[in-house]
Amino acid sequence: MGGIMDRNSNDNYSRIFNLIYQREKISKQEIALELNLSLPTVSSNLTELKKNKLIRIGGKFESQVGRRAKAYSVSANTHVSLGIEIFKEHVTISALDLNGKETATATEKLSYSNDDAYFKKLATWINSFTDKNKLADKHILGIGMGVQGLVSHDGQIVLWGKILESTGLTTESLGKYLPYPVSFYHDADCVAAAEQFLTNSHQDTTYLSIGEHLGTAIVINNRIYSGENGRSGTMEHITLNTQSDRECYCGRHGCIETYCSMSSLLNEDESIEDFMASLKAGDEETQQRWHVYLNFLAEAINNLHMFLDNRLVIAGELIRYLDSSVIKDLDQRIRNITAFPEDHSYLSLGMVTARPVAIGAAIPRIESFVESI
Repeated sequence: MGGIMDRNSNDNYSRIFNLIYQREKISKQEIALELNLSLPTVSSNLTELKKNKLIRIGGKFESQVGRRAKAYSVSANTHVSLGIEIFKEHVTISALDLNGKETATATEKLSYSNDDAYFKKLATWINSFTDKNKLADKHILGIGMGVQGLVSHDGQIVLWGKILESTGLTTESLGKYLPYPVSFYHDADCVAAAEQFLTNSHQDTTYLSIGEHLGTAIVINNRIYSGENGRSGTMEHITLNTQSDRECYCGRHGCIETYCSMSSLLNEDESIEDFMASLKAGDEETQQRWHVYLNFLAEAINNLHMFLDNRLVIAGELIRYLDSSVIKDLDQRIRNITAFPEDHSYLSLGMVTARPVAIGAAIPRIESFVESI
């Protein structure tokens, strides 16, 4: 009998914490009403949650009569998760509190090399970042690394990393220099995680992440679907034209990557800022390139939608320079080519316009921590 009571007590503790987390701000009376619990039960669990520094009293609610009810919220800054994105020539790190709010960020020039010297330098920089921002090791839940490659289901090994030649890399390379756990995540999955978490979306969605390279991720039932071998969602390697002279880093020709990534759009040594400035200025050659690019992007999106008949979000670095007019443009281009015209748009622009990979890489540790309470 005692075991059942203990389990129910733990259930109430978890239920109350999760309700506070979901609602952000809630009164004791509302908790009791929504969870069908007595006020003494709620009070005792709130006391324990405060003792464990998981919640705090954040002011009081307005009231027309009588005493104002105390407002309870999560102590978001008592724990932090770190996310990092690694590129050939630089790294970016973000620190997120329990609400997913970015509390600190930094970028450092650091040329990637798959050796111990690189990871030792990276760890030194990470430790400097945490020291500067007064992030104590005991409050850090862990660090997620967004990598340009496929990773094992347990997040410990890079299974295929052609861009950085990181195939076979393990988290031990960095983890041995840090006092908290390290996990790998596919960079496109990170972008999807950031969008899902920070927009509170619960829809099944295909994410098309457009940056220097292209990435895709599939979310089904609020989970990233990675497939049996961790390769699901690598739709950037679907081939549009096997006879194309556009060679993909995967070794094949004519992959969607070679038509729809930012690298495929830009000329050598041209930045996306320069391209968009020329486009805005009405440069004829730039406009023609943009027109051709959008045609390819429409073809790719139409193909992806044939596989997964759901919402599709264009995300990643490129969306900083786009607005709703691009969605309308793509909708029309898709209607002109699709075999199955739709009476409404399934396209939308992502909302995370800065550091989506780093932010997304930090989110799994937050979700795991909240689920563990």
